Amino acid sequence: MVGRGAVVPLARAGAATVLLFLVTGLGLTRLGLPEGLRRHEALWVLPVGACATGLAMTVLGFLAVPFDVNLALVLVAGAVLAVVALRRRPLQGRGAALAQGRRLGWPVWVAGLVIVVALVPLFRAGFATVEGQGQDAHLAVGSAMFLQENYPTAVNPDGPVDQMPLVWRSKQPIYYALGGAARLSGLEVFETISTVAAVLLGMAACGFFLFVRELLGAPRWAAIAAMGLVGLDRMVLHTVMHPYFNQTWGFMALPFAFVLSWWLVRERTRGGIALLVMFMAVLAFAYPLALPIPLVPFVVVLWPHRRRVREVRRLYRGRRSLLWLVPLGLVFAVPVLGVLEKMASAASIVIDLNRGLENWGGDLSTWFPEPFFFGLETYELLALAAIPGALGIRRALADHPAALRRGLYGLFAFTAFFTVWFRLRDHGWYFHFKILAFVAPVMLATAVAGFARARRPVLGMLAVAVLVFAAGGSARLEVGSTFDQLPRFVLELRDVDAALPPGRSVRLDIDPQEQNWTAFWMHGQPLCSERPLLGTSYPHVPISRKADFILTKDDAPRPADAGAEVMRIQAYVLYRQKPGVPGRANCSQRMVQTIEKVTT
Repeated sequence: MVGRGAVVPLARAGAATVLLFLVTGLGLTRLGLPEGLRRHEALWVLPVGACATGLAMTVLGFLAVPFDVNLALVLVAGAVLAVVALRRRPLQGRGAALAQGRRLGWPVWVAGLVIVVALVPLFRAGFATVEGQGQDAHLAVGSAMFLQENYPTAVNPDGPVDQMPLVWRSKQPIYYALGGAARLSGLEVFETISTVAAVLLGMAACGFFLFVRELLGAPRWAAIAAMGLVGLDRMVLHTVMHPYFNQTWGFMALPFAFVLSWWLVRERTRGGIALLVMFMAVLAFAYPLALPIPLVPFVVVLWPHRRRVREVRRLYRGRRSLLWLVPLGLVFAVPVLGVLEKMASAASIVIDLNRGLENWGGDLSTWFPEPFFFGLETYELLALAAIPGALGIRRALADHPAALRRGLYGLFAFTAFFTVWFRLRDHGWYFHFKILAFVAPVMLATAVAGFARARRPVLGMLAVAVLVFAAGGSARLEVGSTFDQLPRFVLELRDVDAALPPGRSVRLDIDPQEQNWTAFWMHGQPLCSERPLLGTSYPHVPISRKADFILTKDDAPRPADAGAEVMRIQAYVLYRQKPGVPGRANCSQRMVQTIEKVTT
């Protein structure tokens, strides 16, 4: 049954994700969160747990701990730390707990709402699968599956993904966390990824609640409205649902990094520094190109206080500190190298106007309209909202310390400059999309905080209501145009793969744009194609005419060199190839890696 069939697996995936992050985040949050942020402590637990899970599993993964043992150790360590933390810092009495529950009721409800909205395409599909159109999804699913079975730097052609993609070698933390959530739920990774992404969206919405409430000091109602506005923003939903999984992780970490950066000025603690390092590390590993976004306000805010942040220097206590610093550096050497490579490569093409951006288009082919990033549909609406929005931002920051004002204004100026910069360059849509997808929600949340401080509160509430209403309409259009990218008929290719004897080669006579998932589920056989997917960064099957079998879509003409029909499923037909086809068979289980070196 459509809708109902997806409820149980999605609930399982969501519950497993929340349980994993709860266990690993409770102790760290209880011990490390600065006292000034305790009133909303519960909203920090899952995001802290998400970061802790990914980073801890990456450490154990590079130490060659098998995946299931790795996951078990992380869960046990999280549980033990939670017990220790609760003994050192017992929970408050029933009255205080009820008071915090009342404070967090609406934020949790809104977070749950945006999670459900992001999963609507799967309710429509009626089963748990991958939603959206983003071609990165097959590599995201495959990378998590790869880490479940292999060492992070290994090469194994027997799986759907031969190796961690070279340009993704900083992203092990997020795929270890995805693999862990899938294993804990008892579901496959492809059944889990969209739910994990939706939970990350709910966590990001909570982060923007904290950004507006704790950093900007806005009323509670404004913080709740801001998290709803961000969660329903069309391009935020687009990022989550299609799914740009690594970008979603970076977006989740962003608001928490903002809040902790400012709290280093107000309340410097080792625990706060440690949590900030975790969020910044996950953001950097997940999406290196987004690292300048929190660094701009971070540097501006902390620079006047650089002599006072002594806790950072205290982390190094002579040669004894090398006993943990050196091993930690070695473990993270590969991910850190991936971050540096990505940033150096991007910086070189940004600065050098003579270098084209053709190789940085991703799966995009044009620009997204700027209004979409602000929850609006037309440029006319954006023009009408621009001046009130700018005034709202100005009012939100007017009474705050100069360092905070300069930090956020610097970020917004940075965004405006590079938005225009990439709009003017050929093939600049990738960078244009990424920077606006990260910063436009920050601008919206700041404007909401300003509207809440309007001299006439009714006008401020009306302005916020208009923005939320517009965002809801825009979100409806995005959700209505998003479907599952991995339908049941594609999953049936696993039956074809299982029915063939090992080592029997298959030529894919299907559209190159459809070959990613086809090759993914047929990975148990040597594969090839006369027209593989070229001109992208994705691995592709080798070029070959000669094979044992030929796979076509059921509505495609019969290939001239096809012999007897062997199998027919819902959308595909498998033929035996006629004997005597000239040429050498070049099919292989190993994919052709289109990127073999990251250059600057």
